[in-house]
Amino acid sequence: MEKTYFPRKFKVYLPLIILLVLLVFLMPRASKFNYDYKKGDTWMYETLVSQIDFPILKTERQLAEDIEKASSGVIPYYRHDASVFRRTMDELAKTDLGEFEALRPEIVADLTDIYSKGVVTASPTQKDSSASKLVLVQRDSRSVKLPATEVYTIETAQNKIYSTLKETGRRKLDSLYNATGLARLVEPDLILDQQTTDLMHKASLDNISRTRGVFRAGQTIISNGDIVTAEAVQILDSYKAEYELSV
Repeated sequence: MEKTYFPRKFKVYLPLIILLVLLVFLMPRASKFNYDYKKGDTWMYETLVSQIDFPILKTERQLAEDIEKASSGVIPYYRHDASVFRRTMDELAKTDLGEFEALRPEIVADLTDIYSKGVVTASPTQKDSSASKLVLVQRDSRSVKLPATEVYTIETAQNKIYSTLKETGRRKLDSLYNATGLARLVEPDLILDQQTTDLMHKASLDNISRTRGVFRAGQTIISNGDIVTAEAVQILDSYKAEYELSV
């Protein structure tokens, strides 16, 4: 097999090197956005007219406000556990009310009303001042939005039962309420589904637009001698990003 020999003299490769250098210099260069600016300065350059359509990017502050708004609007998602009401009624049936047996219908009516709306561990509106004023409750295969104030907490449910008993004017209600264990009958039947709530939160954040409109080609961005305002900085930053990306 014959060996291939390459000439080793530099002058043989010199024309190729020169040609390569010329090609590099003749290749089109990426344009840059050669303007320096900041808020409050005077625009000393020529009037700048957009050569392209470009989206106006939101500022970090605007995005933060949108994220805060989306987060405060997330609706907590609860799953209903129907077995809690049945268990509570069974416990009540086993409870000896003694001399207060005549009050049993009122207690049953209260518990029935309470569990028809649902009981949560703590009210969503009490956990956080920015919390949603609605809750999403799944009962069987249906999901229903309800005002957070319509569902009971353990505390408000217990207070409802105690208030009903107090209205009868009977004495020794405290002994009835505590000794018979009525205060312990109430337990939450609406269980927070944190995973689903977090997924809904993420979906709301993903839907936040990073832009706030479009600036059209041919429109004047800023004129010579204008003061660079906060809005002008936002438009210039957006134009710079799109311009450098497009070229």
